Amino acid sequence: MDVIKQFNNAIAYIENNLCGEIDTKEVAEIAICPYDKFKRFFSYMTNMSVSEYIRKRRLTLAAYELLKGQEKIIDLAVKYGYSSADSFTRAFAKQHGILPTKVSEDTQLNVYPPVSFYVAIKGACKLKFRIVNTDSIKLRGISREFTGTAADRFEQEHIMWSNQHDDVQNQVCKTVEGVWYGIWNNGIYSIAKEANKIDDNPSLASITIPSGKYAVFSTDFGGFAGDVLPKLREQIFDCCLPDSDYTQTDDYEVEVYYLYPKTQKHKRHYEIWVPIE
Repeated sequence: MDVIKQFNNAIAYIENNLCGEIDTKEVAEIAICPYDKFKRFFSYMTNMSVSEYIRKRRLTLAAYELLKGQEKIIDLAVKYGYSSADSFTRAFAKQHGILPTKVSEDTQLNVYPPVSFYVAIKGACKLKFRIVNTDSIKLRGISREFTGTAADRFEQEHIMWSNQHDDVQNQVCKTVEGVWYGIWNNGIYSIAKEANKIDDNPSLASITIPSGKYAVFSTDFGGFAGDVLPKLREQIFDCCLPDSDYTQTDDYEVEVYYLYPKTQKHKRHYEIWVPIE
């Protein structure tokens, strides 16, 4: 596995020099292979070129800095190697779908966590990311205590959601369509809907999503929650949050399910909300 270690060392060099000049000879020396071979391996494993990865990573870091409101556009352009504010703005808008001057905490951004090579590859894939400052959200639903940790809870979640097992969703509301919430709170998992969206049912518990700041990560459209949410969560906690300088404030996560009837299942998508500071 020395080759993997050498390539990860080369990636670490790239990451440490995103704000400066990246010497391809230095990359080759660290990887202990010709740079052309490194590029081919990288492209094969990540489906993007090294130069594309560097550009996406720089624009990801620039987005994080814009969210903090600490840098001017021209300063970020210079910092991340652009010849002008205009060229930086065009590149930023192409990746994130929004002008850098329009970025605010509720803006959805397309961020790319740093890549790392293992037996499996993590990072270097697009995540839809934004910051949400929300008031408290009043819900009604059903809660269960789970064993284990947040990372291995999805099998137990599936049992709660499945109409072949606990079918908690149907107990909360007969109407499948709409916005649903799956809430992990220090070992307790709840399935719920907004209180004003369902009929009054005294058997349902009152549940509140606390007000505060959340990092929100979104899936693409049309996937199955049981497949995409575990993968999304792995990317969030293995790659994206450590890269962003934000930290999770509690063992608390919110899954948001945007559900549609079978004829419109291509519109289904999901989010994971993580409380941050």
